[in-house]
Amino acid sequence: MLPLVVYVILALVFAVFVALFAVQNATQITVTFLAWQWNTSVAVVILGAAAFGATFGGLLALVREIQLKLKLRGAQGQVRRLETLLEEVEAARTKAQELSSKAGSVTEQQ
Repeated sequence: MLPLVVYVILALVFAVFVALFAVQNATQITVTFLAWQWNTSVAVVILGAAAFGATFGGLLALVREIQLKLKLRGAQGQVRRLETLLEEVEAARTKAQELSSKAGSVTEQQ
């Protein structure tokens, strides 16, 4: 997995290329969506689409991050429960060994 710095650098390089492409294609166009219609430059459409894509991708990444953190929290809780159970079993085993050694020494004395 790449470090976060590499992702940030790649994102900045991509953003620069998108900005250069948008600036080089700055002609006016008419955008029609459902009942709306407006005149704008291709650069605004390109930058808007890139911003929307980055925002949508960031939201998806955030949802995934939250899911993973919740899953991790559940696994950590299970580990704690299992560690407690292990300690209880080891304590019972030690106690059983002590009782069995005491019983063996009592039998030998008789």
